[in-house]
Amino acid sequence: MSISVVSDKPKFLTGSDDRVFKTLVNSGEKGKIILEAILKTVFEETVEVLEFLSVEQPLEKVTEKKKTLDCLVKVKDKYVNVEINLNDYDIAKAVRNFAYLCSFYSQNTRKGQTYDTETLCVQVNINFGYSPYNRSDKIVTKAYMQDEDGVIIDNFAIWNMYVENIRRLCYNNSKERDKYRYILMLDEDKDNLELFYPSDDIVSIYKGELMRLNSDADFVWDITEEEDAQKLFNTRMYLAEKKGLEKGMAQGIAQGIEQGIEQGIEQGIEQGIEQKNIDVIKNMLSLNTSIEDIAKVVELSVDEVRKIIVANNLAN
Repeated sequence: MSISVVSDKPKFLTGSDDRVFKTLVNSGEKGKIILEAILKTVFEETVEVLEFLSVEQPLEKVTEKKKTLDCLVKVKDKYVNVEINLNDYDIAKAVRNFAYLCSFYSQNTRKGQTYDTETLCVQVNINFGYSPYNRSDKIVTKAYMQDEDGVIIDNFAIWNMYVENIRRLCYNNSKERDKYRYILMLDEDKDNLELFYPSDDIVSIYKGELMRLNSDADFVWDITEEEDAQKLFNTRMYLAEKKGLEKGMAQGIAQGIEQGIEQGIEQGIEQGIEQKNIDVIKNMLSLNTSIEDIAKVVELSVDEVRKIIVANNLAN
């Protein structure tokens, strides 16, 4: 069982971290200035954020047990949901984000006496690093509801911006770098950020807010979200194994007293291993893990895992 090794040195968090980004842009007037500059780059037009529509408050203190669920804003004729995605933007996140957008679109198009066919409801995904959805050199791809004859609904869309393509475009091209500087600044580390457009007022605001968050011990975790997720998974598996062994051994020993302590202990160990496998399989199924991967973890064949699932009614 693998456990993530965490460095003693806290990682410098940048705006390409979704938690950091959503906290920054929700931080009052300064956050609004940062977000408007980013959205102006995306839409290639002046954007004025009229209202933040987040349903939860931004996370600044870990002890508050809150999070910013979404960066959802209202601009002139648009509702915009902004997501920052790193290298793990997979089909699961795509489906989750699409479901959220559909729900919001449904709620807002039904307001009033007619269905709203004018206000654009768009989700903007700013993707850093490799993305499986990036199949061209385009900076932005725009997906609308359409069939083979064309667009059916033109006020419902998902836009994907690919920062890896922006970097290639801006390489040795100062004009393009100027154009996309508010996107590029989000992924600059501490040292590079010091030299990044030092005379730009918006970049300076971003730097100040980012440094403020990184100096806040309650905000900066000593592990990344990915490392935290791995630790949670490893811990759940460990507890499932431990609980299964203890439970099975206790049952077996109790049942085996009449047959002799030695036989009872042996039976307890066997039942403990069996119960451990049941608990591990149950936990991994709840995480949508494939049967093949489960079989590798519990060191059983795929058929044996299937029999355990059926015998213990774990499929539901």
